[in-house]
Amino acid sequence: MGRWVTRGHSVAEQVRRGEVAPVYCLYGEEEYRRDQALNQLLDALLTEGARDLNLDQIRPGEPGMPSILGSARTLPFLASRRVVLIRGVEDLSKEQQEDLLAYLNDPSPTSCLVLTGKRLDLRTRLAAAIQKKGILLRFDRLEADSVKESLMATAKEQGIRLQPEAISLLMALVGDDFRQLIYNVEKAALFVGERKEISAKDIEALVGETRVRSIFQLTDAVSGRDLDLALRCLTSLLGSGEEPLAVLGMLARQIRLLIQAKALQEQATPVSRMTHVLGLPPRVVAALAEHSASRSWQQLTGAIQSLSRADLAIKTGKAESPVVLSGLVWGLCRV
Repeated sequence: MGRWVTRGHSVAEQVRRGEVAPVYCLYGEEEYRRDQALNQLLDALLTEGARDLNLDQIRPGEPGMPSILGSARTLPFLASRRVVLIRGVEDLSKEQQEDLLAYLNDPSPTSCLVLTGKRLDLRTRLAAAIQKKGILLRFDRLEADSVKESLMATAKEQGIRLQPEAISLLMALVGDDFRQLIYNVEKAALFVGERKEISAKDIEALVGETRVRSIFQLTDAVSGRDLDLALRCLTSLLGSGEEPLAVLGMLARQIRLLIQAKALQEQATPVSRMTHVLGLPPRVVAALAEHSASRSWQQLTGAIQSLSRADLAIKTGKAESPVVLSGLVWGLCRV
């Protein structure tokens, strides 16, 4: 009965129709949409009143967590099914994966496994078994055009028009963190009130002129390998209360822009066309083209890896965020 469904709300609709798979796996880097789909699925699988007694949440590797198989084999209480939610599918041990494989050969008709996480190796036997027995949902980061469409749709749902210039500025300031982008659109909708339109000036007013200037100075300094200016901008942003992950998102977006610019350059794309593709002003695109030309693909790949390591270090608390970001900026200015 294995199926591959691309949209989270489709799965929830199937469950409401009584089509319940023994296992679901929601994975991918786009956390906001993944969490949305997970909440929709859980709402469809269990009523709010049944969750306390029939929802087990397990994080592999954490001490004191109940057994996955023990939870899955437990009968539901005053409900039609029991749900076992496993957060962090990438952290499952080999033994736990083998246990799940054995379970999926004979799943309980009154239990449903839901796995979620950032990564899933599709080459593993577990991934093959999930695809055969249940449903896989993959949530990749959206391309820029899809992000813009989603932000415009979010604003439209609230009866607000989001100007294209406002979207470009917001993405430049926030980076590619979809959750933060949606949050800022919702905040801007409240800010404009009855005017029913969000302009670039509204976004700048919400963010603050000083912060806008510091953000652009930071990303420009990193692109231009100006380490002294980049570190001063970073210190200013963190000192003014900027969220470390938001700063990381801005830096990640800048490196991705450099990668896009380099790819377009290698296709002999003129700056006028690059301006349209990237959705940025000509001056900004010209600078990106210049800075990307001075970097090799190996250097840009290394920058992406550095961003990934910094993201993990900040989220797991392995090191203080200012230290992580300072080291990251130093490294990015040296590639």
